Amino acid sequence: MSIKKIIINLIPFLIGIFLAWLLSWWGFWVIFPWIGGWISIGCFIAIYKKGKDKDLGRRISILMISPVFLIFLGIFQHENLQLEETVFYIAAGYITRVLIHYIIAKILGPFIWGRGFCGWACWTAAILEWLPIKENRAIPKKYTHIRYIVLVISILIPILFIQFGYDFFNNHIYGDSGNLFQHHKTHQLIWFLVGNGIYYATAIPLAFIFKKKRAFCKIACPVALIMKLQTRVALIKLKPTGNECIECGTCNKNCPMDVDVMFYIKNGKSITSTECILCDICRNVCPVNAIK
Repeated sequence: MSIKKIIINLIPFLIGIFLAWLLSWWGFWVIFPWIGGWISIGCFIAIYKKGKDKDLGRRISILMISPVFLIFLGIFQHENLQLEETVFYIAAGYITRVLIHYIIAKILGPFIWGRGFCGWACWTAAILEWLPIKENRAIPKKYTHIRYIVLVISILIPILFIQFGYDFFNNHIYGDSGNLFQHHKTHQLIWFLVGNGIYYATAIPLAFIFKKKRAFCKIACPVALIMKLQTRVALIKLKPTGNECIECGTCNKNCPMDVDVMFYIKNGKSITSTECILCDICRNVCPVNAIK
C-alpha cells in the first residue's frame, strides 16, 4: 500500500480529530475521532477485498459508528438526534449539541460529502445493512413521495406539542445568563427511545416487504430530504474514470438507492443524483473500472 493511499484513507480520522479540537465539549473527543476512525478503518478493509466484497469495510464502519449515537449520546447523554428534537430546540431558539450534529452532518457537511452520512454513519441504516436480504429491487417512484409527508409530520409533531402547552424544557434549569443547562433529561430519553423505536419498527418490515435493505431510505426517511439541495452541488461525487462504459447495467442493479449510475457514466458525467449516498458499491462492482 502506497503512502499516498494511506494518507487519503486517514483523512476521515484526521477530520474527526480536528472537529474534536475545534469544539469545546469533552464528548466530542469521543464522537468525532470514533466516527472518523471507523470510516478510515472501513476504507482500509475495503482495500484488501475485491468486487462487491469491498463493501464489507463500509458496512463494518456504519455498524461500529452507530453506538456513538445510540449508546453514548442516546442512552448515556440522553441526547435525541432525531429530527423531532432538533425542531424542538430550533423552536425554542437554543443552540445545543443536537443542533451541532445537524449542522455538521446534515446541513453544512453535505456541501462537501453530499449524503455520505446516509452511506457511512446513519444509525438506522447500520442495522438495515446487515439484514439477510439478497435482493435489491427498485422502489416504485410513487412510494418515494411518502418521505415528504413524513417530513411535514416530523416537523409538525414538536410544534403542535409546544402549541398545546407541552413544556419540553420542564426538566431544565437556566443560569443567570440565560444559557441552557441540562438537568434530569428524562423526557429526552423517552423521545429518543420512542423515535428510534418507530424508525426501526418501520424500516425493518419495509426492507423485507420491498426486498430492499434501504427501502425505508427511499420511502419514509425525512432526513434524506434535508440533505438533497446540498448534495446536488457537493464537492465529492463519483465520476467517470475515462474507461469506456460497456453498459452492462451492473452498477444500476447493485445501487442501493436506485440511482441510474450507468446514465451518468456512459455520458461522461459526475453522479449528481441527490439519492447517491457515496457507498461506492457501483465503483466496486464495475467490471471495467469506469467509475472513480
